[in-house]
Amino acid sequence: MSTTVLYFLPTTSADTSPLPDLIDRLATQYDPSILPRWSLRHRLFRSTPVPQPADNDVPAIPARHLQILSLSDLPNDSFVVITQASGPASSMTVPAADIISLPAGQSTDDFTQLLVSRLGLLWQQRQSSAVIDGLAYEVGDFVVKIGEWRQGVGGAQFVRGVVVEVTHRVKDGGDEDRGETQDMITAFWDELGVNGAREYKADAEKTVEDGYVVVRLWSELLMLKG
Repeated sequence: MSTTVLYFLPTTSADTSPLPDLIDRLATQYDPSILPRWSLRHRLFRSTPVPQPADNDVPAIPARHLQILSLSDLPNDSFVVITQASGPASSMTVPAADIISLPAGQSTDDFTQLLVSRLGLLWQQRQSSAVIDGLAYEVGDFVVKIGEWRQGVGGAQFVRGVVVEVTHRVKDGGDEDRGETQDMITAFWDELGVNGAREYKADAEKTVEDGYVVVRLWSELLMLKG
């Protein structure tokens, strides 16, 4: 069993990135072991607004987001996540979401093409983004993954910020209290002394049985700039 918390560090200008400072702090304070690199790819769509008559007192239909997410740690599947649009906050928990998995590769490409070519009137693509060649480290029972979150395609890419995944792993298949472990991860992060990060964690009082906890966390973070 493991518990994961995500962090987002926005860039302060086009010429600077929090990544070098974060790597330096991690290496200086913990002397971590290096793990294989990681990556993710993400597409975000938003439902097309439904026109409302000017004199209609019926509340407008809330917008929804549809996301297609691929994680290198889960190479056999891609994930389609549909959530109701929500605003950002300094510390966020993950709302309810409908999630399905698709076989990675051609099936995911076919689904994406269907959205763009056949369902474009219902779903508008908002952004395409990725983390390429992210860094990963092991610090005791913690695994820390760091990467620059880049938005756009080809030469038009630009860095929106740095994303960090911190996972606490329980050895020998033991159990752990999610709330207490999240507090441990928060304390670990605070010791790094990195300011200005937004934290994303699952609701410790709710049990998610579908195995998509980490997918839900990433879907909420990656929807931030949508």
